[in-house]
Amino acid sequence: MTERERWRERMQARLDRLTKPPGSLGRLERLAVDLAGKLGTDRPEVDPALVLVFAGDHGVVEEGVSPYPPEVTRQMVGGFLAGHAAISVLARAAGLDLEVVAMGVAGPLPVAPGLTAVQIRPGTANFTREPAMSLGEARAAVEAGRHQAARAAARGYRTILLGEMGIGNSTAAAALTAALLDLPPEAVVGPGTGLDAAGVRHKADVVRRGLALHGPYVRDPWEALARLGGLEIAGMVGAVLEATARGLLVVLDGFITGAAALVATRLDPAAGERLLAAHRSSEPGHGRILDALGLEPVLEWGLRLGEGSGAALAFGLVRAAAAVPREMATFEEAGVSDRPDRAPADTGPDPAGPAGRPAPGLSAMDRAAVLRVIRARRDIRRFLPDPIPVPVLRRLLQALEYSPSVGFSQPWDYIVVTDPAVKARLWDLADRERRSQALYFPEAKRQEFLRLKVEGIREAPVILVATADPERMGPEVLGRHSQPETCQYSVVLGLENLWLLARAEGIGVGWVSFYQKPHLRAVLGIPPHVDPVAVLCLGYTDRFGPIPQLEEVGWAPRLDSRGWVHAERFGAPPPTWWSDIR
Repeated sequence: MTERERWRERMQARLDRLTKPPGSLGRLERLAVDLAGKLGTDRPEVDPALVLVFAGDHGVVEEGVSPYPPEVTRQMVGGFLAGHAAISVLARAAGLDLEVVAMGVAGPLPVAPGLTAVQIRPGTANFTREPAMSLGEARAAVEAGRHQAARAAARGYRTILLGEMGIGNSTAAAALTAALLDLPPEAVVGPGTGLDAAGVRHKADVVRRGLALHGPYVRDPWEALARLGGLEIAGMVGAVLEATARGLLVVLDGFITGAAALVATRLDPAAGERLLAAHRSSEPGHGRILDALGLEPVLEWGLRLGEGSGAALAFGLVRAAAAVPREMATFEEAGVSDRPDRAPADTGPDPAGPAGRPAPGLSAMDRAAVLRVIRARRDIRRFLPDPIPVPVLRRLLQALEYSPSVGFSQPWDYIVVTDPAVKARLWDLADRERRSQALYFPEAKRQEFLRLKVEGIREAPVILVATADPERMGPEVLGRHSQPETCQYSVVLGLENLWLLARAEGIGVGWVSFYQKPHLRAVLGIPPHVDPVAVLCLGYTDRFGPIPQLEEVGWAPRLDSRGWVHAERFGAPPPTWWSDIR
């Protein structure tokens, strides 16, 4: 049994234990099982999600394959940015972020938020007369698509919804599909943006002429992409390859995005493991692609608009399929009998109730001291060069020994780094990632960000790297099956111990979050299955400010507690007694 199959089984077992009759949510349960296999968890998270619309022009429109002129591509890009196109409306309705990537759109484009222009060439050539683009141009477009997916992953997106825009691109998609699946043009060519029967026959003939011109070359996915594809299709190929390699879910829209996914899976079969089909288009070639990819569409509504519209429509169901196993209770968790003749078990009196004795608390003086330490704890960015005495460092590390491990998993390992050369390599990783993240801010905020986020990796005398081993102690760890993150939780609880004692010792702690885990593993020799949870800077500091540094300089205010304390359910007002004492 493969790992993917094991997760599907685990998800099915959890769904069958939820407080509902087995299978009563129908197709939604199949979708949840599908997500478990693709994402490797029975608690899937699909948000936040980003719609990436790739746009490009096609030289094959010279053959009269579309009732619309090529300038419509550029005009629709403007509509996406203005917010009045179909995908703009549907993305807003679904609470999705939207970005447009123009790859070879002919004509001038505005400089606008939400638009990335990658002008490798102003549209492709007419593939009935010559290759649509060179191999080098196709590879450059794929790399540009990879870059867009990498940016999305770095910004924390878990799902990418692919969309496209390009007059003539259903002809290119049909040619790619026919070439890679060895099908006749009539089996894959459809009306696209509204051709009549005669127009469809002409379009199939155009595809046939393109296939005849390029002959045996198009059996190779790179050659097929370059000779028959489009720049925006190549960009989507790259986005699929990079996003799936980084563990993101990719939701495909319709025929053109499916053709891109088909090319991507021919280049790397593993890319198919994290693909989800939003719908089955009315274009005949789309069904052939879904069969080849082994994908079951979420919707079958006769959609054929493109733009990512089907993906945005289907994503509400994807969210629901992820939420049900994550948020619904099992019969055991809810204390509900799963048979009519069995009542919930009687767990006896509450040991902390009137019949029992509460655990002894600390003295008033000790409680006040603990609260002072908690309130004075800060995330420190500036460190003095003074070394930490060995007895102090030993006490800090001993605090980790008393970590309140979730399920007693004890998954932690800690790497103490003092070698300047290793610290310099860690600094390079953090600085590279920090500058990459700064690109997502407006110019004024970017400069402020770069001034604020100066990690003390080079200045702090000690760097402590905390890791979690999710395999330690085997399958007996309590809670790990229902919440795989328990290992990371245990490590963070231990770091809380260290952080509090460090403040009591006058030691500053800074948490560095700017690094890519694979890079960190390479520098420190961390095994692939071990998760790097935290990089901490430890050292003396010249100042523990009265409030957190980022609040002090106005980067972000402290939230009003009335907004994050709720009574009985999420979103409700806080208890009256909380408002009274604040």
